[in-house]
Amino acid sequence: MKGDKRMVDSDLIKRCQQGEEEAYDELYKTVGKKALWTTYLLAGNMNIAEDIIQEVFFECFRSINKLQKPELFPVWFNRILTRTCWRIVYKEKKKAAKSLDDEVLVELKIEDDDFERIEINQTNLKIREAINRLSPSMRATVILHYYNEMTIKEIAQVMNCFEGTVKSRLYYAKKVLGKELKRELADEYFQDLNYQKRSAL
Repeated sequence: MKGDKRMVDSDLIKRCQQGEEEAYDELYKTVGKKALWTTYLLAGNMNIAEDIIQEVFFECFRSINKLQKPELFPVWFNRILTRTCWRIVYKEKKKAAKSLDDEVLVELKIEDDDFERIEINQTNLKIREAINRLSPSMRATVILHYYNEMTIKEIAQVMNCFEGTVKSRLYYAKKVLGKELKRELADEYFQDLNYQKRSAL
């Protein structure tokens, strides 16, 4: 979401490290909504995403004193988020590539102002479905880069890999998505065309 990147104040992190309960609440309000949506995109299931977020923030608040540089909180937090997500998804034996359905997305759109900015249309649904079919590492890279607006360097730190690996994943992910979307949208077009022909008979 361009222009909607909420920065986390280093002073807020320091207050959390000092055990200030109000700071915990403020931090949750600052990053919680985007964290939940990111987790949903990674896991493909809102019920699982909600469980994951609980563990993510538990680990975040439990370990925040270990964060030596408060300005690195976004990288540190997203590392916890992605690793927790992968672990729980694997544990639950759920496929991270599970398709998202319109009904769930509409519910989210109504419940949360942030989600209202997401357009619910067939083309965007195809894009989300295609992203969900990527491998976990590619999907996480795409989501962190395009949704969380993280840089190549930041993603490399989150995923503990080389920057070149991140660039490679983004490159191949875009190629895979391009092929899938062209094929699916073409199939959809011909299905509509056949329907129109049958209706005309």
